[in-house]
Amino acid sequence: MKIFLVRHGETEWNSEGKFQGQIDIPLNDIGLSQSLATARASLRWGLTALYSSPLKRTMQVSEHISSITGIPISPAPGLMELNLGSLEGITGNDMRRNWPEVWNQWRVDPSAVSMPKGESLISLSNRSWETFKTIEQTHSNDDQIAIVSHNFVIRCICARILEMPLSNFHSMTLSLSSITTVELFRNAWRLISYNSVSHLIANNGSDR
Repeated sequence: MKIFLVRHGETEWNSEGKFQGQIDIPLNDIGLSQSLATARASLRWGLTALYSSPLKRTMQVSEHISSITGIPISPAPGLMELNLGSLEGITGNDMRRNWPEVWNQWRVDPSAVSMPKGESLISLSNRSWETFKTIEQTHSNDDQIAIVSHNFVIRCICARILEMPLSNFHSMTLSLSSITTVELFRNAWRLISYNSVSHLIANNGSDR
C-alpha cells in the first residue's frame, strides 16, 4: 500500500502570513494553478482511493484530482487542520504581542501547547493518526491512495511514522502543494519521499 499525502495550495491567508486552521478559506489563483499541477501529477499514481479534509482549500484540490482520475472523494473530518481557536487569522507578530506565553511555549515545546479556545498538537496528532490507520485498515496492500490535507496534519502523520516526538515538530517544514509519499512495507510504514514540489516546477507552478 502506498499513500500520497498532498498539502493544499496557496490561499490569500497563506500569502498574507495569517495563521490558518479550520477557518474555511478557499484557494487563490496561485493555489488553483498548483492544484491543477498536482492533479496532473496524480495521473501517474494509479490511484484506487481519494480521501480529503472537508475544508474548501483541500476539497478544491481533491475535486481536481477526482475530475482527472475518475476516483470519487471520501471526505474525512479527522484530516482537518489544527483548530487554532483565538489564533485563527492572526499573524506571528500578533501572536508574539497578544499571546506571548503561548508563543514562547510553541517555540520551546510545541507538544505542550493548547491553542487558546482551540486544539492541542497532541489532540491533532491523535485524531489524524486514527484517521490514517482507519484508511489503512479499509484498504488492501495493493491500493494506491491519495490523502489531501494540511501542513500540521501531514507533519503529525510523518512524525508518527518516524517515531519522532512532537517536541521536535519544528524540525520539519512542509511546502504548499507538496507531495509526501509513504509506503506500507512488512506491516510497517516507511517514508519514501518528503515535501516534493517537482510537479510544480515541471508545470511552471509556484512553491510560495
